[in-house]
Amino acid sequence: MSRTTVSSNSNFLKHPKGIFILFFTELWERFSYYGMRAILILFLVDNVARGGFGWSKEDAFTLLGTYTMMVYVMGIPGGIIADRYLGQKQAVLWGAILQCIGHFSLAFQSKGAFFVGLVALVVGVGLMKPSVSTMVGSLYEKGDKRRDGGFTIFYMGINIGGLIAPLVVGFIGEVYGWHYGFSLAGIGMLLGITTFLLGQKYFKEIGNKPQKALRVEKSHAPKLHNSFTKEEKDRLVVVAISFIAVFVFFMAFEQMSGLLNIYAYSYTNRYIGGWEIPASMLQSVNSIFVVGLAPLVAAFWFKIAKKHKNISSIYKIGVGNIIVGIGFLFMVGAALQKRYTFPEESALYWLIGSYFFQTLGELSLSPVSMSFITKVAPKHIVGSVMGILLAVIGVANFISSRLGRLAISLGDLTIFQFIFFVTVLTGALVIIFNKKLAKLTHGSEDIVEEDEEKEKLVHSVQEDLP
Repeated sequence: MSRTTVSSNSNFLKHPKGIFILFFTELWERFSYYGMRAILILFLVDNVARGGFGWSKEDAFTLLGTYTMMVYVMGIPGGIIADRYLGQKQAVLWGAILQCIGHFSLAFQSKGAFFVGLVALVVGVGLMKPSVSTMVGSLYEKGDKRRDGGFTIFYMGINIGGLIAPLVVGFIGEVYGWHYGFSLAGIGMLLGITTFLLGQKYFKEIGNKPQKALRVEKSHAPKLHNSFTKEEKDRLVVVAISFIAVFVFFMAFEQMSGLLNIYAYSYTNRYIGGWEIPASMLQSVNSIFVVGLAPLVAAFWFKIAKKHKNISSIYKIGVGNIIVGIGFLFMVGAALQKRYTFPEESALYWLIGSYFFQTLGELSLSPVSMSFITKVAPKHIVGSVMGILLAVIGVANFISSRLGRLAISLGDLTIFQFIFFVTVLTGALVIIFNKKLAKLTHGSEDIVEEDEEKEKLVHSVQEDLP
C-alpha cells in the first residue's frame, strides 16, 4: 500500500486503513497507561494494610512527577533511535513489549519489581510514543487536508482508552486490590501489541528502517547551525515557541493525575445517592468529554476555517491555553467552597465543570500540536522533534507535580489562581502574535492544490524520504 495521495473534496472523509490500526494500537496502549496512572498516586499514599506503600503525599507527588516526566523525556532518545536505526514500526513494537513487561512487573507485590516495572514503562513509552504519532503523519502526503482529521481519529483512540481505563482499572484496583489493577493494564498492552502485529500489511512503506546510506549521511551531518536552510530554521523557531505554549498547557492539564486526583479523593463530596464514586474513576471524566465533544470541536474549527480560510495551528494552541485556564476558575470556586463550609469539602460539579473546560482546551491544542509538528518540522528530523515535544510535556508533568506539592503548604486556592493567570496570559500572547508566528512556517501548513505538476513534486519528494 503506497502512502495516501492528496485527496479531493469527495474523498475528504476517507482515510487510509492504517489510521484505524494505529487508532486501536494507541487505544490499548493508552488504556494501560491511563489505567496505571489513575491508581498510581492513590496506591502510593494508601496504607500498607490495604496493599499500598503508605507514602506521604509529598513523596507520592515527587515520584509521580518524576515518572511522568521521564516517560515523555525518553521520547527524545526514542525518536532519535527510530529515525536513525530502528524505523518507526520496530520502535513501536519494542516499546509496546517493554511496556507490557513493565505493567506486569507492577502487579508483583514487591518494591523491587515495582521500580523495575517503572523503568521498563519509561523506556517503552519513550520508544513507542513519538514513533506512533510520526506514523500517523506519514500516512498523509504534504498538503492533504485529511491530516488533521487523521490525528483527531488517532486522538479519539487515546481518549477511548483513557475513558475505559479508569472505570475498569481504577475500580478494580481501588476496590479489589491495587495489583489486580496493574495486571489489567498489562493485559491491555498485550491487546495493543496484537492489534499492531495484525495490521502490518497496511504499513508496507510506512515507518521502515532508514536506509544504511541515509544513516551514514546523517551521522556525518554538519552541526546544527549549518545543517538547516533559512526556511527550516524559521520553522524550527516557531516550533520552539509552540513548545512554550504546549508546556504551559500541560503544566495545568496534568494536574488531573496529581493534585486534582488527590483533591477528588480528599476534599470532594463524591456521593451520588448512597454510593460514593471511587476517586480514581473520576479520571475517566476527561475522556468521556473528549469522545462526546471531539466531533463538535472539529466541526466548529472546520466552520471557522471555511469563513476565515487560514486558522493557523498556533492560533488554536493559544485558544487551548485560555480554555484550560477557564477550567481552573472552577477549581477556584471549589477551593472557596471548601474554605467556607464544614466539613471542608466541595461539590462534585466544580470538578466536573473544570474537566469539561480542560477537555475543550485539550481538543483545541493536543491533536493540533502533533499534526503541526509533522507539517512544520524538517522531514529528516520529524521523529526527533516529536520526541522533543513529548519531552516538553514530560517536563510540564514534573512542574505540575511540584505545584501539587506546593499546594500542601500554600493552599489549593493559591495554586489554582496561579494556573488560571499563567495559562490565560500565555494563550493571549500566542493569539496576539499568531500571524507573525504563522509567517515563520513559510506556508508549510498550506493546502496543496491537486494539479499535475504539484502531484509530480509530491512523488519526487516522497522518493527522497526514508
